[in-house]
Amino acid sequence: MDRMKTLLKYALWLILFFIFSEIMININIQTTYQNIGRKDNIEQVNIYQAQATKINGRIKGTIYNNTKNKIDKNYLRIDLYSERDNFLGSKYIDVSNLRDNESRDFEIYFKVQDVEYYEIKFTDEKQEGELPEMLKDLTKSEIIWGTFLTFLIFW
Repeated sequence: MDRMKTLLKYALWLILFFIFSEIMININIQTTYQNIGRKDNIEQVNIYQAQATKINGRIKGTIYNNTKNKIDKNYLRIDLYSERDNFLGSKYIDVSNLRDNESRDFEIYFKVQDVEYYEIKFTDEKQEGELPEMLKDLTKSEIIWGTFLTFLIFW
């Protein structure tokens, strides 16, 4: 019986260490993100989070298609630039099916080095050289369920 208690204590310490290390890793990753600038004044797009690390980044915002400033193009183009105004790449969002007085949230993830600022434009067609798709951030519920299922597998 004592061996079983000792084994249970070791398993509990291992699980607690795993949870602690995951929390610390996520905190460290989140602190490496720095805000990046915006070089346009388009009223239909509201950006509430634009951050980048040395290697990758994310831009989150909302697109509004109101009757005052109607969107008549097919794509929203986000151009990424370096500190010395070098063009690094573009990401596109399809806005062709956005109706009048409708808003849509969007999230863009990119893997480009040294992004300093971005510029937003509306365009009718995609051009060559779009940045590849990246995985999105996991939500808290997805992380909790994934951890729970992993414990069930190894239990």
